[in-house]
Amino acid sequence: MLFILTNSTDSTASFLTPILEECGISFTRLDTDLLISGINFSYQIGKPRILLNSRCYEPADVHHVWYRRPEQLMDKRFDGSPESNYTRSEWTEAIECFFAHVPAEKWINHPSHNAAASRKLEQLTTATQLGFKVPDTLVTQEPEELRAFYKKHNGQLIVKPLSGGYVERPDEENDSLIYTNQIFEKHLENLCDLAICPTLFQVLLDKRNDVRITVMDSEIHAVELLAADKPGTQRCDVRRKNMSDVVYNPITLPNDVDVNVRRLMTHYKLRFGAIDMAVTNNEEWIFFEINPNGQWAWLDMMAGTRIASSFVRAFSTCSST
Repeated sequence: MLFILTNSTDSTASFLTPILEECGISFTRLDTDLLISGINFSYQIGKPRILLNSRCYEPADVHHVWYRRPEQLMDKRFDGSPESNYTRSEWTEAIECFFAHVPAEKWINHPSHNAAASRKLEQLTTATQLGFKVPDTLVTQEPEELRAFYKKHNGQLIVKPLSGGYVERPDEENDSLIYTNQIFEKHLENLCDLAICPTLFQVLLDKRNDVRITVMDSEIHAVELLAADKPGTQRCDVRRKNMSDVVYNPITLPNDVDVNVRRLMTHYKLRFGAIDMAVTNNEEWIFFEINPNGQWAWLDMMAGTRIASSFVRAFSTCSST
């Protein structure tokens, strides 16, 4: 049995589940915002069990775990009181204890492997050690250090979030997504806020295109993303305009990039990963980051990739109940 750990709003899981059904792969979707009302947990030494939909499962019944997008457990009885917070914590521990009995190789990906591969600056350090080229990078709170870095690269710099870049507000309609932005000299005039927070700066690349590389086990899906700025150059951040004007072209990676991608996946013990790179006008392949739990369904829909088929093959051992 395949267990999908996610939440009810996860569109990527909703994209894949009908495909899994069509292929005859048995799965149970555990949405963390709906789970508590329909599950029972028990444990005796060495024997954790969950009862779900009148069926009892033990860790040995779990052939794969797709760790997609689980969030905090929700239930209408969790009213924010100290007692309900305690109950939520107990439930969280119980469910995590069950899945802790499932070997790491059965996960896509194991949470500990995701965590190890989720630090942007460590990724850059590791990528250089594995043979990737990366953009010259500075994280600083010192105005003079930034000005020197700006001068070093002849004013060709960008600034981008060190973490997720998503700002949540009480009113969901006013949430913000922080894009990658170019730095201009006027931005250096007043840097009072820089001391408040470590900020990530990189050299602005002369990009020919962006490339999204999605890896599922040994299968690699690479897509060129083209999005022109007004001058006709590749856009600084292709996510702008909701990516409505992006042109997608599936491509084959150069051999040296393919080798380095596989090294990176092995280094982090990942079965799945989404890697962002760019190709400069000088034909240099530049590594930006890897997301061990990145989005991919939109590539199947927009670029004609077959990433879902790679998941089906990965989960094929779950086809019997």
